[in-house]
Amino acid sequence: MPDMASTEEDLKAAYEFRHAVTRDAAYQMLLPSERSELHRQVVDHLNHVLSEEQRVTSGAEILAHIDAINEPETLGPLELAYLKRAAGHAIETHQSLPAIEYLERIRAHELADVETRMDATQRLGATLLALGRMQEAAHALSTAIEEAHAVAPQHLGSLRGGLAGVYMESGRTEEAGELFELAIQDSRAGGNDLALGRALTNRAILYRHIGKDVDHESLLKEALEVHRRVGNRSSEGLTLMALGGTYRTGEDNAGAEELYRQALAIFRELGDRPLEAQVWGNLANVYLVSDRNDEAGQAYVRALRVMRELGRRRNEAILLGNYAQLLQRQGRLTAGLAAGARAVSILESLNDLMLLPPFRAMHASNLTLMGDFEGAERHFQQAENELSGDANVGALDHLLPARFRFFIARACGGFGPGRDPAARELSMLGKAEATITRLRNANKAKSSSLTSVINRSVIKLSAHLNKTREQLQRGSATGLFNGGLLQSHAPSCRKALVARLLELAPEQLRWMQLHEPEVYAGLVEGIDDLPAPDWRSPDIPA
Repeated sequence: MPDMASTEEDLKAAYEFRHAVTRDAAYQMLLPSERSELHRQVVDHLNHVLSEEQRVTSGAEILAHIDAINEPETLGPLELAYLKRAAGHAIETHQSLPAIEYLERIRAHELADVETRMDATQRLGATLLALGRMQEAAHALSTAIEEAHAVAPQHLGSLRGGLAGVYMESGRTEEAGELFELAIQDSRAGGNDLALGRALTNRAILYRHIGKDVDHESLLKEALEVHRRVGNRSSEGLTLMALGGTYRTGEDNAGAEELYRQALAIFRELGDRPLEAQVWGNLANVYLVSDRNDEAGQAYVRALRVMRELGRRRNEAILLGNYAQLLQRQGRLTAGLAAGARAVSILESLNDLMLLPPFRAMHASNLTLMGDFEGAERHFQQAENELSGDANVGALDHLLPARFRFFIARACGGFGPGRDPAARELSMLGKAEATITRLRNANKAKSSSLTSVINRSVIKLSAHLNKTREQLQRGSATGLFNGGLLQSHAPSCRKALVARLLELAPEQLRWMQLHEPEVYAGLVEGIDDLPAPDWRSPDIPA
């Protein structure tokens, strides 16, 4: 063995072969006992000369040497210490799969005390959840909760809060709500402010989603106060994001943007790339509804690249589903459909029953705009089945207005390959009216904080229905294209719709000019000078 080295350069000079083949050949020539002794000397040397920071960053490498020695009876304590270091470093650097392996080993280690096992389980649950592996996360946390009841009640608040988060993301909203309440009680009783703040934040997010009649802003501000008191910067940023979502629900986009930017500053300071990307996705949504399309596109692409690189498939699906709306607005119709279909496919693979209904509704709306009523109907039916009778006001507020516009489109005939624009289905007006009633009743049943938002939707949809009915009685719905208000479609989108019909169903454009000239005039208004749209390409520009 060489003399003790004290710098990283010395270590490289001492242990690196010039050629990997030479190294492997020399290693294979050693007897097993000689290999084990060599690994032991490496471990002893590195454990002696490295700083604690270096031990963390080199933890996985040193752990590999410990594993090669294969003497758990003598090296057990050292193995556990380096498992903790390797797991912590993997989590910090977003290496989820190695992190899961190390955390599982910690939980099963015979020298791990109850505190170590509980901490590892909480981290494991969060890592599995981030990857969309809901069942595994729920199993690990449920098992730990059973143990904590007997030997570690001080951990019940954290574990229950973690399991509630998994249930929330899995669409099991009632169980999630009950667990969050228990987690808050346990955390208050045990003085665990870290767990308390997280549970308060996530409970507020859940209650906003299901439309529970509580003051979400006050709940989140209470959580924010707890996070700031204990210095939990990451949870402070998450709560600011949640507050931004509450402001967006109230259509205060400027207020939401300010809160998102505060969260962005925190995550940049912490170097947390996934959460920074998540904020960019939220900012992109604000830009989208504010008609800042170029900024929205840049933000979506920026966020998507990070989530794909890190394997955060649920976040990727959310971004793709929202990005599809921007692509449609820009006239990239086929790419928009591809993005929406990809989002739904990812959520299906994760069995994410919380997000599938609203994201199916968005995708079905895009299919409706293209005149694919059959494809839209399939997704609407699946979304209804996935709701499973859950009176989830947040999901219904996404699904039912989209469903309403679909029925209006069918009532009016519709344009697109295979459609007969003269074929009216006036019975669909009754279904459209029933959809408004259903949305109104769902709102009343939950006494939701979304009441003002949904009431505005009901008023708008009712006016839309009355106007459509009156116009159809006179012969045509002059302001509609495939059920949607013409003025709601961006000029680039309308240009793409015209180009698509001109190529795939030109006879329908001629029919529109002859029989519904006002619809045609609204469709082509202000689009002459726009560049030719790339409506055909299925490539998602991200």
